[in-house]
Amino acid sequence: MTQQEEIPDINERSDSPMADDDIIQPLDFEPAQPRQHSPGWKPSSLSVTVGIASLVTLLVLAYLFAAKSLYIRTNTEQPAISVDGLLTLNVGERFLLLKGPHQVNIQADGYYPYSETLQINSDDNQYHDIDLKPLPGHLTVISNTPAQISVDGTPLGASGERLQNIAAGDHLLSAQADRYQPLEQPITIEGLDKDQSLTIELQPDWANVDITSTPAGASVFSDGAEIGTTPLTAELLTGKHDLMVKLAGYKAWRQSLRVKAQEAETLPHITLVKADGLVDVVSKPAGASVTVNGQFRGKTPVEIALSPGKTYNFTLFKDGYSPQHRKVSVTSGKEASLSVNLTADLGNISISATPADALLYVDDRLMGRANQNLTLPARKHRIRISKEGYADHTQTVLARQDLDQNLTIRLLTNEEYKWKNIKPTLHTAAKQKLLLFKPDHTFTMGASRREQGRRANEAQRTVKLDRAFYLSEKLVTNAEYRRFEKFHTSGHVKGNSLNGEQYPVVNVTWQKAALYCNWLSAQDNLPPFYQVTGGVVSGFNSESNGYRLPTEAEWSWAARLSGNKMMKYSWGENLPPAKGSGNFGDRQAAALLGAILVSYDDGFAVTSPVGKFPPNHHKLYDISGNAAEWINDYYGIETGLSLKAKVNPMGPDSGDYHVIRGSSWANATMTDLRLSFRDYGTEARNDLGFRIARFID
Repeated sequence: MTQQEEIPDINERSDSPMADDDIIQPLDFEPAQPRQHSPGWKPSSLSVTVGIASLVTLLVLAYLFAAKSLYIRTNTEQPAISVDGLLTLNVGERFLLLKGPHQVNIQADGYYPYSETLQINSDDNQYHDIDLKPLPGHLTVISNTPAQISVDGTPLGASGERLQNIAAGDHLLSAQADRYQPLEQPITIEGLDKDQSLTIELQPDWANVDITSTPAGASVFSDGAEIGTTPLTAELLTGKHDLMVKLAGYKAWRQSLRVKAQEAETLPHITLVKADGLVDVVSKPAGASVTVNGQFRGKTPVEIALSPGKTYNFTLFKDGYSPQHRKVSVTSGKEASLSVNLTADLGNISISATPADALLYVDDRLMGRANQNLTLPARKHRIRISKEGYADHTQTVLARQDLDQNLTIRLLTNEEYKWKNIKPTLHTAAKQKLLLFKPDHTFTMGASRREQGRRANEAQRTVKLDRAFYLSEKLVTNAEYRRFEKFHTSGHVKGNSLNGEQYPVVNVTWQKAALYCNWLSAQDNLPPFYQVTGGVVSGFNSESNGYRLPTEAEWSWAARLSGNKMMKYSWGENLPPAKGSGNFGDRQAAALLGAILVSYDDGFAVTSPVGKFPPNHHKLYDISGNAAEWINDYYGIETGLSLKAKVNPMGPDSGDYHVIRGSSWANATMTDLRLSFRDYGTEARNDLGFRIARFID
């Protein structure tokens, strides 16, 4: 087909059959060729190097920006300093390091190594001054005589020796040597493991003393030790010396001499005198008094010096023995002896003792059973009779030759002896009288359910009381309490004063009552019963014999137990109270109270003076009426189911309230007037006071 030939349009119709040349012919398949990509960019070595350098530079700049400068200054030259920690650099005199803890180590010649963790803060420049501790030094002391050396009172060794490891600094050195004066002087130890030397000179602590005598050749003694014979130059140490010059046949010469160091002294010439005669006197028994020509010269055995050439009258006497008389001639320079057997003057003493098997001691010598007849020297003797379980009986008797004596002795048991020496009454510093009670009873507290007026808190319970105690016979008065709290007022009730000096103190809390007891104990030098913390009672010491409030068991025993019977009322078993029974809610208080005893008149509208009415069977006043009483015990309610008696109970261990016992001027009902009535509280009331108690010593 030429370029001029046109390709026929296949869409055109033709009335003639298609020619072969008009058929479309397939072409050979050729796969598509993939697109060709141009190769990617690759970094050059230079680019990598520059990048790494830039990163390092950035890291260094970041480090330098974050790093802190640390300057460490010490008291030494050329110390070796190292600082541990991540990214720590030493640049000249400083360290570059990051914020946080770093271990600093320092070493320097002559100093102890130093190691410490420093906390680096956010300051750019930080300075730390560190004083290194110098190593100890060494000292050699050279002295003119061997001496013992101490530093600051601690012995370190001898002169000439190397005294090691003495702390650097100022010290007091001391040196001591026999026969030389002690030396003390200050010294400065340089330390740094260096050796120092010191030369000292000790001064003699003696002086020369010249001693001569006639005759010569006498022995010289200093303080009992022989130091030579006359003539003698003796070196005596500083101080006082007792000198004696002695020669056979002569009296010893004695003198005290005070020697001063390095001050020589010559004693006046000593002329010895012929010796007295000596008489050595002994007796059997020993201890006899000796007189010579009527002058007392001592007790046997004794050596007596007498002028020679005479005859002397000796008398020996001793209590219980007949005097003995002797004559003795005395010769110069010779010793005579006198031995005398004393003859006892005897007296008879008959002893009858109970118990019969008790033991008898005479002058602490066991003589056998107590019931016997004794023949003793006529003098004073100490008699002691003893038996286990009983208190010893001791007395002094004078045996007499002309008198027979009879002793009848009954030993007291230990319990009897104990009570014999305990006072039945005592008085406090505030003049309050306390009575001694020695209960030994098991009794029932509370009231029967059948008793009229009984309250639920009066459950019966069995108590054993056998610990002795003192109890004040009267309530504490306003006058007595004001010695403790000067400005206390008990107040009034509708114009009726409660403040009389001898009226019971009222309007006091339990705390104030307990603190008063402690104050009173201090006045009488007794240990406090109540333990106080921050001004508040926090407990008590049950072993203390200081003043306290009575326990509920003690109060109940003292108020109710008469013989073997527990009383219902203080006056008997029935209402109303007998006339003069006490101060209760009566007609006088009609304007003050809601309930009164209509047929009773005690003469007082409110409180009355303490002790105004007769005491109870235990001689205690106002145990019922006038003012109710604070009790030591915490308040609690017991079931009464236990069959075992509680011994000397002191109430619950803790609680919110304390027990109140006894009726007052404000009580008039059957419930309140009964002795078994129990109340409780913690705050003050105008009808509530207290009395004091204490255990025996």
